[in-house]
Amino acid sequence: MNRRLLMLLAVALGAAAPAHAQSAYPNKPIRLIIPASAGGPSDVVARLVAEGLTKSLGQPVVVENKPGAAQTLGTAQVAKAEPDGYTLLFTTSTPIVMAPFTRKNLPYDVKKDLIAVSHVGTTPLVLYANSAVPVKSVKELIAAAKAKPGELSYGSYGNGSSAHLLGEYLSKQTGIKLIHVPYAGVSPQITALVGGQIQFAVADIGVPAPFVKDGKLRPLAVTGSQRSASLPEVPTFAEQGVAGMEPFSPWWGLFAPAGTPKAIVDKLSSETVKIVKSTQFKARFAVFGADATGLDSTASTAALNDELSRWTKIFAALPNINFD
Repeated sequence: MNRRLLMLLAVALGAAAPAHAQSAYPNKPIRLIIPASAGGPSDVVARLVAEGLTKSLGQPVVVENKPGAAQTLGTAQVAKAEPDGYTLLFTTSTPIVMAPFTRKNLPYDVKKDLIAVSHVGTTPLVLYANSAVPVKSVKELIAAAKAKPGELSYGSYGNGSSAHLLGEYLSKQTGIKLIHVPYAGVSPQITALVGGQIQFAVADIGVPAPFVKDGKLRPLAVTGSQRSASLPEVPTFAEQGVAGMEPFSPWWGLFAPAGTPKAIVDKLSSETVKIVKSTQFKARFAVFGADATGLDSTASTAALNDELSRWTKIFAALPNINFD
């Protein structure tokens, strides 16, 4: 009898083992889609996260670059992927909080098709002036623009970009008129600013840093609710009397398709937060003038909803912008 019981128990355990193995997550490589080109800040940061997750999850996290359509191509791919935790999205805020307002026929619904896993970090945008321009603050810029309406120009890294919108919102908030000059990326925009083709530009901290150090560019203001650790001497827009510029700080986040089991989302969120809050990650992240946040899924979702609400108000104030 005992022998028979042992045999039945062995059979039962044998049958249960494969089921348990199949339910364990992860048990195969994970794809991490980046809707941007290789080599850029998003790619570099995503690979830092992928490296950390590979170690903590025990499975390869394979980065795949899927640029195109203002970062919406790769985002849509993840939004429509199988919600099993094996296809994830690492992206900037552009296709998440801006594309819904700037792109027609967007092939995904952010709130319905994606789950926020972790808010990884944020970086301010900076308003720069060519050092030859006698403007040293936002107040002086406003005065100069009012003295020469429609004569001063600012560059951005494309129509509908956060840099473009910041310039237009600044004009709206202060009653000035600036000429917008879009460029195909941050580098050509900064080249034009250094060369004097434009007087001002809105960009990140990283690319213009060498020119700031050489005295060719002058940072006038940063977005966000507090000064940047990378530019501590530069005041925020709010400190200079211009309110409402906080949402213009781009951020990075990790997302999963809607319907992904909560246990998987929570595991990914927990591991990502540990990575982002590590000393090593913060040090490497700071190279981009960025601050690590490391919010979990719940906090990330709340932050996302809050930002979508803010952008709704911003776009309502800018009804006539051409994003094409």
